[in-house]
Amino acid sequence: MGPLCLVAILFLSARCGLLGPKDDFRLGQTLESSEAVARAVVDRFRAGDLAGLRLLAVTETEFHKLVWPQLPASRPERNVPWDYAWQDLSAKSDANLRGRLSGWQDRGFTVVSVAFTGETTEYGTFRVHRDSVLTLRDRDGSVSNGRLFGSIIEQGGRFKVFSYVVD
Repeated sequence: MGPLCLVAILFLSARCGLLGPKDDFRLGQTLESSEAVARAVVDRFRAGDLAGLRLLAVTETEFHKLVWPQLPASRPERNVPWDYAWQDLSAKSDANLRGRLSGWQDRGFTVVSVAFTGETTEYGTFRVHRDSVLTLRDRDGSVSNGRLFGSIIEQGGRFKVFSYVVD
């Protein structure tokens, strides 16, 4: 086997994910804090921007390469295909998002803070903060709490919406 062939094999193996650790996958389009995520979500709700809201959440590739391998449901004995789990999560998330967006009445909301009433679970290279509660102030100064998304994923101090499922 010539050196050029060996280089080609190594390159293709790396590109296909056959070489190197799997834990080096990074989330894309993250923000610097959970508050920044909440502000971006509120801004896109205000604009009625469904596509923009979807971009703030975990993608299919991120779920497949980063999230799924760490979940208990991914164990072989569970016999749950990753794409089934993704389709279920994605459909529920999208239904919740559409429902909230269709009922959105902007009152000039600004984000005061974000809290999580559920547990935070560590998954090695990332963590999930569950049951988000946004404290919002409207243009008249009234403060209220609301849930526009269910959870946030954090990796390396960067954040994005995990899903819009709010139970």
